[in-house]
Amino acid sequence: MRVVIFTLAVLLNCNLALTQEKELKTDLPVRDPITQNPNIDQADKVTAATFAPVRRTDTEKAAAFRPVDLKPTPSTDRSDPKEPKFKDFDQAIENTAKDPIAVQENTDFKFHWRPALIQSGLFLAMQHGFRMTEEKTRNELDGPFFADWKASVKNLQGWDDGGRFFTNYIAHPMQGALTGRIFINNSGVARGEEFGRSRRYWKSRLKAMVWSAVWSTQFELGPVSEASLGNVGQKVDGDGHSKLTYGDLVLTPTVGTGFAIAEDAIDKYVLKNLIERRIENRLLMKILRSVLTPTTSLANILRGRAPWRRDFRRN
Repeated sequence: MRVVIFTLAVLLNCNLALTQEKELKTDLPVRDPITQNPNIDQADKVTAATFAPVRRTDTEKAAAFRPVDLKPTPSTDRSDPKEPKFKDFDQAIENTAKDPIAVQENTDFKFHWRPALIQSGLFLAMQHGFRMTEEKTRNELDGPFFADWKASVKNLQGWDDGGRFFTNYIAHPMQGALTGRIFINNSGVARGEEFGRSRRYWKSRLKAMVWSAVWSTQFELGPVSEASLGNVGQKVDGDGHSKLTYGDLVLTPTVGTGFAIAEDAIDKYVLKNLIERRIENRLLMKILRSVLTPTTSLANILRGRAPWRRDFRRN
């Protein structure tokens, strides 16, 4: 029963991932109105359409050569003559002169549920796929599914599960940082926020912590969890430690969000403002990005991007 549920979950996520990949690759052919070439670059489509020759009818041609009345029309502008008239125009020029990447950053305010759920499901499949290689997990695959799941959840108790410090205080929080990064990558607001004192930044990271808490709770207690597939928590060791504790439920999202915020700070102050300004070797820069922000790198891989990808940097 457990193997069937796990297999169905993996197949469902793979199917959704393939669907997402097809959607990303869908690009309807747009013909160049000048050369009729359907394979022009995306950046050239607007230019080609803008400067395409316009065919006019005889009526339109005649209207184009009508005499124009050159008499000045009375002005309807009742604004203060001392106020500069070109203030709005200058502001428009200033806005258009901004970095187009920064402008794009503020255009998406939606949360994209479909890719977020797909990426979270893929990470869940990776986690359980690795657990299936462990003998202690495979030994628990037999037996009644729902009865064993209920017995495991009932043993949720305490804080210390008797495990190693690295597992409880490093690996699990990194798992929480990764799931929080999945939320950030799929939120138009959160993805565009840079580390700092901005209220919007901290609010977006708080939402990422909630997302991480939901994911980690499902991973520990849910229908496709350690408790349901591996019966984690069903047995108590000789010291009275249950492997299913409140520590994992609390530390994974909270400390994990702290890890994600630390990576944001490293990305801004160490990578962007220090290393990337001094290093011209692009390969070395990509390696440093991938190594210094590991959960961001893995989250990029889950969404089909390069580990060193930064959405709002030119390279």
